[in-house]
Parts: sequence; C-alpha cells; structure tokens
Amino acid sequence: MKNQANHSPAPNQLRYSYLTTHMKRPLLAAVAAFAAMFSLAGLFTMVLARDFIATHVDPALLRNPPNLPLIALGYAALAALMAYLYPKLVRVTGSPPLRGLRFGLMVAVCWLMPYSLALFGAYRFPYSALPLDFGCALIEQGTGGALIGLIYGRSRTPL
Repeated sequence: MKNQANHSPAPNQLRYSYLTTHMKRPLLAAVAAFAAMFSLAGLFTMVLARDFIATHVDPALLRNPPNLPLIALGYAALAALMAYLYPKLVRVTGSPPLRGLRFGLMVAVCWLMPYSLALFGAYRFPYSALPLDFGCALIEQGTGGALIGLIYGRSRTPL
C-alpha cells in the first residue's frame, strides 16, 4: 500500500481555482458591458451627434481631442460596478436579458441623469441636448445591463 500524503491543494491553486470559478462571470459581464457602453457612447458622440455638438456646444468646453483613456476608465468603472451590483440587487424572474435591461435603465436614471443635470447646470451646454443625453444614457446603460443579465442568466452559480 502506497503512503498517501496529504493531497490538499497549494495556496496558489486555491486562489486560481477561486478566480476561475467565482470571477469568470462577473469579469465577462463587466468586459461585455464596457465594450457595449463605450462603443455606443463613441457612436453617439463621434458619429450621430457630431454635427449637433459642433453647432450647439461651445468649443471652449470641449477637449480636442477627447481624453479617451479617461473616458474608457469611467465606462470601465461603471461596467464593473454594474456587474458587481447586478447579482446582489436583481432577483431574476423571467427573462435574464430583460431583467438586465431594467437594471441598466435604473442605473441610467439613478446615476447619469442627476449627473447630467448637474453638468448642464454648471456648464454652458444647450438645454436642448438634455433629452439627447438622457436617451443615449438609457440606450447605453440599458444595453450594458441586458448583456450583464444575459451573461449571468438565471443562475447565481459560476460558469
């Protein structure tokens, strides 16, 4: 009979195992939400609203070129926060992407809309841009939330 030694995993193996089983879904959700929200923000700002911004926003208020790393960091923080909070705040009944969409819309209303109102109050942004800004926020965060819901699915167990 072989001498059976204690076969407990090494601490590094435990750490890796925890990260791969418990962090895969939140990381994937955060990355997907970041990619979607950042891309949509770029599409809205640099393509769809480009002419509106050029004619209605005081150029002295804009950075030229925009500080994309700082913008990306902001969206990464928002996506990570959304991916972290989703399983803690949302009880999935029904369609996970629809619950995620509702969560994303709630994030847009609770975070971005008050922030936009404060910015519009402090800077000379045209008030006619407020509905455009709110609409973009609802689409961006709604899409990010829907992706988070889709990735988390109905289960709270790791991937």
